[in-house]
Amino acid sequence: MQDGSYIPAIGVLIIDNGKVLMVKHTENAQHLTDTYALPSGRLEPGESLQSGAIRELFEETGIVAEEDDLIKIPKPFYADILRKSGETLSFKWDVFVAKKFTGEIRESDETIPEWVDLDKVSSLNLIINTENAINEGFKILKSL
Repeated sequence: MQDGSYIPAIGVLIIDNGKVLMVKHTENAQHLTDTYALPSGRLEPGESLQSGAIRELFEETGIVAEEDDLIKIPKPFYADILRKSGETLSFKWDVFVAKKFTGEIRESDETIPEWVDLDKVSSLNLIINTENAINEGFKILKSL
């Protein structure tokens, strides 16, 4: 499938003190309830990848990051994701690693942010490619 057939999405990876910032989807989310992912969402028309990532991070977690503190994971991730509606949508997901951030986490209508121990991530009910994005982002952070 070509990129034009995918819905553009962006996400942000934050790792702090051996924990990764994840969001758990609630009953109000379009994702299946109790699935976990990085703070992510669809890119809005005319929005840059960085602006979308910053917006989604804040909307889903209350955390603020600046464009200068984002490093893009070089390769995008692709996923066919089952939604609550029963529909499966195809996404192209660009993920950024945030080197710095400010703020305190807070819930939204659709997500509950949680700091999860890195060694516990694989035991969660994850949206496809979440663990791959974390692994790729972790390599970037280790190289800084």
